[in-house]
Amino acid sequence: EKWQKIEQIAAQMIKVAATDAPPVPIDAAKSVVHQSAFRPELQGGKWPVVVTTKPLQNVRKVVLLFPIPPSYTEPDRSPSHLMSHLFGHEGKGSPFALYQNAGWITSLSSGPRISSPDQNLFQITISLTKEGEKHWKDVVKYIFAYAKMLCTAAEDSGKNDLYRIWEEVGKLDRMQFHQTSPGHVYSFAQSASQSISKYGTTNCLSAGSLLNETRDSLPLSGLLDFCQQIVPNNCFIERCSEGAWEEMEALYGDKTTCPVASNDFAFGKQVEKWYGVEYFVSPLDESDVRLWGELIGAKEMESIHLPEPNRYIPRSLELCEELPEEAKVQRIELPVSPPNLIVNEPSGRLWWKLDERYALPKAYLTVLIRTRAAENKLQSNEGDQSVWEYDTKTSLQSEFLKSIFADALAIDTYDAYLAGLGWSLSKTSSGFTLTCHGYSDRLPDLALKLLKALTSPTFLEERHFTTAKDKSIRGLSSFFESRRADSLAIYYRNLLLNYKGNGVEENLEIARAITLRDIEKHHAMIWADNDLSLEVLYTGNVSEKQARSFFFEATDVINATRSLVSRKENIQDSIGESWTSGPLERRLPAGEDIELHFESKNPKEENGAVVVTYQSQHEGFKGKSLSSEATLERSACVRLISKIIREPCFNELRTKQQLGYIVSSYYDMSYSTNATPLTTSIDSLTVYVLSRKVEPKDVAARIDDFLLNFRSKLEDMPSTEIQDYAESLAKELTKPIRKLGTEANNQFGKIRRYAPETLYTDNESSLDDIPFDNAEVVAAALRKLDRNMILDVYDSLIMKRESRSRILTHVYGRTFPLKEVPPPAPYKICVSSMDTLMEKRKSLIAYEPHSNYQRTGTRLLGFMGRHRSLQYAAAAATVVGVVGVVLFRGRNDEKKQAKM
Repeated sequence: EKWQKIEQIAAQMIKVAATDAPPVPIDAAKSVVHQSAFRPELQGGKWPVVVTTKPLQNVRKVVLLFPIPPSYTEPDRSPSHLMSHLFGHEGKGSPFALYQNAGWITSLSSGPRISSPDQNLFQITISLTKEGEKHWKDVVKYIFAYAKMLCTAAEDSGKNDLYRIWEEVGKLDRMQFHQTSPGHVYSFAQSASQSISKYGTTNCLSAGSLLNETRDSLPLSGLLDFCQQIVPNNCFIERCSEGAWEEMEALYGDKTTCPVASNDFAFGKQVEKWYGVEYFVSPLDESDVRLWGELIGAKEMESIHLPEPNRYIPRSLELCEELPEEAKVQRIELPVSPPNLIVNEPSGRLWWKLDERYALPKAYLTVLIRTRAAENKLQSNEGDQSVWEYDTKTSLQSEFLKSIFADALAIDTYDAYLAGLGWSLSKTSSGFTLTCHGYSDRLPDLALKLLKALTSPTFLEERHFTTAKDKSIRGLSSFFESRRADSLAIYYRNLLLNYKGNGVEENLEIARAITLRDIEKHHAMIWADNDLSLEVLYTGNVSEKQARSFFFEATDVINATRSLVSRKENIQDSIGESWTSGPLERRLPAGEDIELHFESKNPKEENGAVVVTYQSQHEGFKGKSLSSEATLERSACVRLISKIIREPCFNELRTKQQLGYIVSSYYDMSYSTNATPLTTSIDSLTVYVLSRKVEPKDVAARIDDFLLNFRSKLEDMPSTEIQDYAESLAKELTKPIRKLGTEANNQFGKIRRYAPETLYTDNESSLDDIPFDNAEVVAAALRKLDRNMILDVYDSLIMKRESRSRILTHVYGRTFPLKEVPPPAPYKICVSSMDTLMEKRKSLIAYEPHSNYQRTGTRLLGFMGRHRSLQYAAAAATVVGVVGVVLFRGRNDEKKQAKM
């Protein structure tokens, strides 16, 4: 009834708006006179000027801003559109390529900062490296040189290239418009309403997509006019970095200097009117301005040129021939079917699925390189055997490696990005994941190019390493000073619960010591791992033949690299094929509250934060073939409890008590994988509050009171209301997936997590045991729950001190600083330093089914009798002579040993 009423109100509003809409701004804008709000006389008649701001985070940025004529009335023929493409290009011949080769920048973007009927402010934003900040004036010089080159091209020498580029831009924009699948209703409604207000209902969806533009419609004269205004005397510059701020403080201090041309404006330190933010405004030396106005040398001019033809534009947008006729239209409401395992070999597995729901010429390709060397290192144990153990330096080297790779391939793959192809390289505890997605025609070409580049050490250049190291060190060194209190609370909680390393401080120390030679050795060690294998999911507009062809080419690349590296590296592996790396979560002791108390290191953080997490003592649901009905029922209860309390928690703590701006509660599901491999799912409930009105210990007490009192509300809640919550959550879980990428990520997550466990050669589990249908199974279970089931779980998870596992993290801001840590109690452990946190962490065991802190050999043997995977692991352990020890590894892969 509530939704029906909302729909009726919305329908009435739309009806009124349709007959009483205001004039469309795009039409009204044609009569608007351009009077720029940004002009030299406002800064004493002296441009260019530099505005220097102090960064909140450790960044180095220079921004060039140019007031140019508005192009608001021509969204499809705006010179700004083409200028954004040209100045922001990252391919060969671009300013970005020139800067990156010099090791000066990490990113560059361009486009309108302001676009309105009477204003147009064009912006070029450049993120600098440490070396680049020393040369920021040279960086600016090449922007002006590139603008001059564009003017020359528009006047004579490059007209044909500009026509070609305009044609390419139009083709790509039209492809994007026609081949984009539907998005979420809420985000679409927001963007559509804004577009309607600008362009009217006829053109609200297509404006800016160049649907009717041709090669001959290039706005050449407008482009020339705009490019002629990318000059020093029509520019003001923003610098944002610690170094720039220190320069201005040394130059001005708190003084201001009046320019000769004006008595109303003063250079020096300024204070922003509304928020009180301090900044400096300063003139530039005449010598610098003259330098920017001069032509650069012939050698440098050879290195900048217009973009070359884009070789990644799809040749065809046809759907796969194997697709049945009825599947050539979008059928989003169809259930999602699982992928097919079509290759299952020791060196890798290929999962393939021809899309039958989206009817788009796109595909999604995920390549997981399973390797223990991603964050583990071979160590010698007491018996002089080599075993893999988690190593923080190795993990950081992998992070460096993917950052270097992204930097090294940015120029070569920029055309692919423009042509609707995307890619990423990520690192998890399972290995490295290369993801490629977009138009299916050229997708395997891009993926093989990236895979070949990744296996070769040639991308490991000093300039890319320097950029990656600088980015890592800046991120780590500013971590505590740039985080909100609630983010820090989650950090400290995770450091105890599931991180493998020893925290940001240690990471920073190690990162500073890493060398390029370390990365080169690490790169070789990855391919020398004799247990390395591929896990590939190829889904979308792709035939089985194409999928197989890619897979075997990919395995050839990997095998050739491993063969080459193995002649140089010799690894003696005593764990063998039964060892699989994965995520970790530690089990919190039942009946014990762990309280963490830490001061925020952000000097400007006024808020405090409390994050309360209840970890279920019972393993979570994995799948109908991998878990019991009781486990399914309990997991469904935890999910439903989280759903039911979310709105009352916000209303009570945020709206009524007004504890703070942010109040939230949510269900979380994490995983822990041991060496068997056996993955355990873990359910938890988290409530967190960010507040500067109440000190953290009192916030924690109010969260306790709310959860305590809420039990009686559960008891009195009508059964129909509980059923409504269950039905709502079930619908959320099973609502149709609307994006191929979302579907692929969901399915690959299950493959990555459960394929090693279910597809062992000697294991009785099979492909059918991988839980691709979990959403539907959990939704069905939710609909069967009753009040008594929910109350039983609520009691054991939250209410009963002897059975619950709870961690409370307090972070204190400036308003309520940490004065004293509460004294310990029989049921409560208090931690207020990194040393005590790490000491407590050593006492925690990895979370696995039926593990506890008083277990016996009989209980563990009984557990092994119920799990075929552990029986197999025990047999393997006997072969390598490690009987009596179970190795637990997980999200942090910190090895734990439990004596039988």
